[in-house]
Amino acid sequence: MSDVNTSDSRPGEMGDDSRGGRGGRRGSFAKFGRGKARIVEPEEPLDYKNIPYLMRFLSPTGKIVSRRRSAFNGQNQRKLALAIKNARHMALLPYVGRS
Repeated sequence: MSDVNTSDSRPGEMGDDSRGGRGGRRGSFAKFGRGKARIVEPEEPLDYKNIPYLMRFLSPTGKIVSRRRSAFNGQNQRKLALAIKNARHMALLPYVGRS
């Protein structure tokens, strides 16, 4: 009868203050979190001919900004990327950076 576990926790389960198991501190990704979903619609249509509006979503080096910075949902971010790529293909926007 001496092999009976009398502790309150189950075997192999870690407490709240340790790094493993459930509970305790969250991982390093906790600071970003899911948060409240904010839905931001484009102010103007995402069209390849709307160059001044598309240039707002390019970095100074010519990269397309991320969803976190543009605050668009996935569908509008894909439309934005496609419009920018079409404008680049037709030489309306530069590939490398702002001129």
